[in-house]
Amino acid sequence: MANNVSQLLKDIRSDDPDVRVAAAKNPNATTEVLMVAVKDKDPYVRLAAAEHPNATPEILMIAIKDKGCGIRSAAAGNPNATPEILMIALKDKEDEQVWYAAAQHPNATPEFLKIALKHKDRDVRCLAACHSNATPEILNIAIKDEFWDVRGEAALNPNATPEILMIAIKDKSCYVRRNAALNPSATLEIIMIALKEEDKDIRSAAAGNPKATPEILMTALKDEDNSVRRAARSRLKADPIMALQYAAYKAAKKKAG
Repeated sequence: MANNVSQLLKDIRSDDPDVRVAAAKNPNATTEVLMVAVKDKDPYVRLAAAEHPNATPEILMIAIKDKGCGIRSAAAGNPNATPEILMIALKDKEDEQVWYAAAQHPNATPEFLKIALKHKDRDVRCLAACHSNATPEILNIAIKDEFWDVRGEAALNPNATPEILMIAIKDKSCYVRRNAALNPSATLEIIMIALKEEDKDIRSAAAGNPKATPEILMTALKDEDNSVRRAARSRLKADPIMALQYAAYKAAKKKAG
């Protein structure tokens, strides 16, 4: 494998496409090498440039407008993609994979995610709703989406506020309510509401929530369904401190009669 930059510059202009692909994939490929690669007639050479960790925003801006869907998708998923590049990807007219790469990109800003939540594709909206950069403002939009899976992702996002989760725990979809019960940001009030649900999966989620108190776990351990009791036992087994708190709470309850 060629590592010398001058050799890579020669290789990227080789008549052999395999040599050009190798040069474009080389970890030592410079901006100059990749700029030549991204304009190559061979799609595999252009793809290598779009995927390369050394690709600059300038190079990716060229790749995101490539005629090849795979190349555009690679550009949208490249760690160096800027919000401007992601916005172009979100408006791609041909390929959903380009949208998905942009919607889950770590560089997606709240402003970008807010626009993504208006996308026609529900999977794009799901990715925006579960994104770590999604703000409460964004999640407040997502929790009102017409589709249950988008609302479910918003309900599970740890950035969801108690107000958002209170909406989620009253949702018509069991999936959304279960995710609200699972969310580590859920308040005790939300967990208590979940514990009274008819759906055993929602009660199990409440029992397994890291904020579940000894009182909640005691109720869960008396549940008629084994999966709910198992979730409570698993919670105690995984958290020795909670196990001690539960033992103390149980002893106090027994002593009080």
